[in-house]
Amino acid sequence: HPPIVPLQAYLDLYRHAQIDPPKRGSWCSDGADEAHAIAGSRFKGSKFTDAQVLEIRRAFYALCTHIDHQIRVLIGTLREEGILDDTIICFSSDHGDMIGTHNMWAKRMLYQSSVNVPMILVGRRGDPRVPEGSVDDRIVGWQDIMPTLLDLCGIPIPPSVEGISMVGTRKRDWLYCEVGEDDHASRAITNGTHKLIYYPVGNRSQLFDIRNDPDECNNLAADGKRAGTLKELQSILISQLYGGDEKWVKDGALVGRPHKPFIPGGNRTLSAQRGDHWPPPPVTNIPQIEWNPEKTAGPRE
Repeated sequence: HPPIVPLQAYLDLYRHAQIDPPKRGSWCSDGADEAHAIAGSRFKGSKFTDAQVLEIRRAFYALCTHIDHQIRVLIGTLREEGILDDTIICFSSDHGDMIGTHNMWAKRMLYQSSVNVPMILVGRRGDPRVPEGSVDDRIVGWQDIMPTLLDLCGIPIPPSVEGISMVGTRKRDWLYCEVGEDDHASRAITNGTHKLIYYPVGNRSQLFDIRNDPDECNNLAADGKRAGTLKELQSILISQLYGGDEKWVKDGALVGRPHKPFIPGGNRTLSAQRGDHWPPPPVTNIPQIEWNPEKTAGPRE
């Protein structure tokens, strides 16, 4: 998360590693899909050189490794305390980071780099619902964490809960996603194989085959062979709009809002600056001198 400032020791781990450049979709090379929200995200990184982009990604990987090591410390402590076998662990994240993918930066975008966060689940030892080393590709969201933990603990899930247990037999067919309001609004629907991203400003739709194109490099919205998939996902998206978003629909079809070019605000580029959020470490390396007048010939210096 910006500011991306890893400890030097972790940055050094990647000092001689070859860092992969960010993926750039064919759809963003000519600016044809330059939705208002896309232009805003791209503007954030417009000042970076290619070399700086690679250094940012290097620092991001260093932070990920730091987190991995801290999780190891936590799990190791649970094991040493003798409670690991009776502990349920769920690891996730609130968002990812574009870190230059498609020339975009930070979060609040509905592309995989930003929304496809980790979801790692460890059950109690011997629980057959969470087999060791297994992978489940069902569609899940954050709303599913609480009912999953209740289920694994043997606690009834209240009927008012909208989430679905990740270890149950019931699975969702699609997942609705939303971020932003007004000019920066974007909405999405995924069915596990395809994803529709919709920008109301300019009434722009993007369709990606995320199973065969996980980096979302090819926008298939204009592909006639995918017209049925596009229409199906748009129909689901329309059914989920609420809180004023319904005005983007007319006669059962998405019409959005008029196109509006992105104009950077005059914030002097200071809005992303951060203060010092970490207290200084305690000083422990100052030598302690004990003065004993009976053993000291001269005055104390």
